[in-house]
Amino acid sequence: MKKHKNDKNNSNTEKETNVVRLIRKANRLVEGKYRFDIWEMRVFTKMLMKIHRDDEDFKVYRIYLHEVIQDFELQEDGHSYKYLKQGAERLGRREIRVLMDTPDGKMELFTHIATGVKSFVEEKSAKYLDISFHPDMKPFLLQLQSQFLMYDVRNILKLQSSFSIRIYELLKQYETIGKRQIKIQELKEMLDVVDKYPLYGNFKQRVIVKAQEDLEEFTDIKFTFDEVKTGRAVTALTFWITPNKNKQDVGKMLYFPEIAEEISTDGELDDLLNVTKNWEGMTKSLLEQWINIYGIEAVGQEISKTNKLILEGKNIHNPIGFVTWALQNPNVLKGTSTVQVAPIVPNTELKLKSKEIEKYWKGEFNQWFLDYLQQLAIASKHEIFHGIVEELRSLYSEKLFSSLFLHKDGSVNEEALNSSVGVKLLEKENRTKETVFADWFFERFQQKITLQRNGAWEVLT
Repeated sequence: MKKHKNDKNNSNTEKETNVVRLIRKANRLVEGKYRFDIWEMRVFTKMLMKIHRDDEDFKVYRIYLHEVIQDFELQEDGHSYKYLKQGAERLGRREIRVLMDTPDGKMELFTHIATGVKSFVEEKSAKYLDISFHPDMKPFLLQLQSQFLMYDVRNILKLQSSFSIRIYELLKQYETIGKRQIKIQELKEMLDVVDKYPLYGNFKQRVIVKAQEDLEEFTDIKFTFDEVKTGRAVTALTFWITPNKNKQDVGKMLYFPEIAEEISTDGELDDLLNVTKNWEGMTKSLLEQWINIYGIEAVGQEISKTNKLILEGKNIHNPIGFVTWALQNPNVLKGTSTVQVAPIVPNTELKLKSKEIEKYWKGEFNQWFLDYLQQLAIASKHEIFHGIVEELRSLYSEKLFSSLFLHKDGSVNEEALNSSVGVKLLEKENRTKETVFADWFFERFQQKITLQRNGAWEVLT
């Protein structure tokens, strides 16, 4: 690929390709009915990358040709701007169908995706184009608070098929659960290929198998699939989704905000790298991201606490997940021997009565415990987490499992699933909510308590 004249801009772009860059889409948009060619998808992706999570309205997004070439690792052949321009103009004409939940029931929105394409007439001097999203797209891209997909865009930059990108997103939604079943007709409608691939055999080879190969080669997840038949006809596919360990450094699901400027704490960074060298998956890039967002002092403190817990024999299977959760939830007590939530009251000065202990059991501790279960699940290793999910799936019927752990739109209810996984993790350690409460209470008041046969809590003397 030819070098760009603007070496500074080129250098900056190269740096950007080595950091996590997150894009967000409402689940309804991920499952919308539309079809892009690869250049439309590239323009669309670049537009998504320019949205800030706090934006309240769309802007005019300037898409630079050299950024597109750099990000997608394309060859500069003299026709790239023409392809970019044509892709943007086709995107401006492209229409989409998306389901919407309204107070009066479910509706389908039919709208254009992009608008206002401005491009150069002379290709020789063309460096960029301007484009914006159609206002109807706001609910699916701006101010997203729940039920949305977020992933590192680097996972899809090397994919040459827009269908593979769509399959990646549809499966990424269910990565936590590890399984997704989609009817063939519904999948074809989402990809807008009902007429393009009427025969299942062609659809399977051109879309499904191609996506399977692409995801395993380039992204952080991979899949196998089973065919579900009605009579002799294949009517649905069951996808089995697993982490792609060979690509985990590319797309680890770290819920980071936008990356800040480069840090200049090389000495301290080297020290942190040294004390985390035995942590599976730890990289210099990940440490830089943490420091950019949370500050080196907070990162250092959480790493120190985590290593101390490991030395004390605590079962922290995934230190990276543990620290990530701790940094994102600084006000939540993280275990039974880390942060004190209140000044210690020696038992010689105060002996709480049963009813007073009960108030903590039903009140403050109860909320803390819900957060604690989330932490346990997030900090567990992928293999352990997915093993427990399969265990839960075997306990419930498919209908009950879906009602417990999926939202009405079919997306994963992460909070509910993490809570159940957290409970199972406690069971594997022979711990219960009651034993955790006793530890929590002792950490708070330095008083040992026990649960009596009548269900009342009492302080041990």
